[in-house]
Amino acid sequence: MCPIAAEDWGFLSGRVAAMESRLIRDDFMQRLVSIEDLNDVFLSVSDTAYKDAFPIIENLYAADWILTGVYDERLAEMRRYSPRADVAGMFLVTRDFGDLKAFLKHKLAGMEIPRGNNNHGGIADATWERVYDGLKTDLPGFWTEAASVIRAEAAAGPPEAVPQAIDLVLDSEYLIQQVRTARAIGYPIIIEWAKGLMIVKTVEIIWRAKEGNYDMPRLRRLFLREELDQPLLRELIDLPLAAWPDRLRPALLGPAIDDVFSRPERERVTRLAKRGEDLLLGRVRAAKSVTFGPDRVFGYLCGFRTEIYNLRLVLAGKVNRISTKLLQARLREQYV
Repeated sequence: MCPIAAEDWGFLSGRVAAMESRLIRDDFMQRLVSIEDLNDVFLSVSDTAYKDAFPIIENLYAADWILTGVYDERLAEMRRYSPRADVAGMFLVTRDFGDLKAFLKHKLAGMEIPRGNNNHGGIADATWERVYDGLKTDLPGFWTEAASVIRAEAAAGPPEAVPQAIDLVLDSEYLIQQVRTARAIGYPIIIEWAKGLMIVKTVEIIWRAKEGNYDMPRLRRLFLREELDQPLLRELIDLPLAAWPDRLRPALLGPAIDDVFSRPERERVTRLAKRGEDLLLGRVRAAKSVTFGPDRVFGYLCGFRTEIYNLRLVLAGKVNRISTKLLQARLREQYV
């Protein structure tokens, strides 16, 4: 197979440059979140690239559904024109892992979990059934291997522990596959983002597990596998939270960890998630100066995903009269 040169991305990189110019700037998003009147919110959105998605004010009440559709359509377009489908696939696979989680939690624990628009042509339940049963499908083998671990845990453990096992195994597999895909693509900005994602999300997951009184030996066994089996991450499981800043300050989180621990205790893990996302986006901003290549496309997609998240947060918050202060605390930094 011939390697794909950066120049082969010229057409898609040009499209990305044009679409990047239409991304919402950080200062605009900050103003939007401060607007109280819903009609003024609608008028502000009408001045953005999303005006066609919100032709009438009533559409604000369906913002989550509408913006999910916009996101799915953009990812499908990027994948269609991309010399390597796995660049956009790194974003699409997030939905697939969520779908499999929902399917297995329904199958094994009777839980009903909303599964969104699924506009990207997601994997059918019949295929997930075959994956769970260990039967042959066209999907990569890691899906069947992860399902096999979950099947064994469901057979051996108490029923109430099954949802936890599903989360641990699939969250672990998601992070492992993101790193492996990034390495296969082979471009530095994408690799550094994936490695950062692995650390940031693992720190958050361990923190939430501690607060939720998870079985820590079980977490270590099911979650800290392969690429995630690192000394720092193993150490965090045994360390009290008060000792985390000294261990995490030299790592990816740096000074951000001090900001997290300066917050009231009930706000800290949410702040960790927000600061982690901001740090990850900071890792790909250098892609804006790349003329063409997968890094340029990937950086734009990270920025677009953040924009969709912020718009969903703000529009849903305004419709449901969530306080501006709370929305501002969860608003992520924009790519531009």
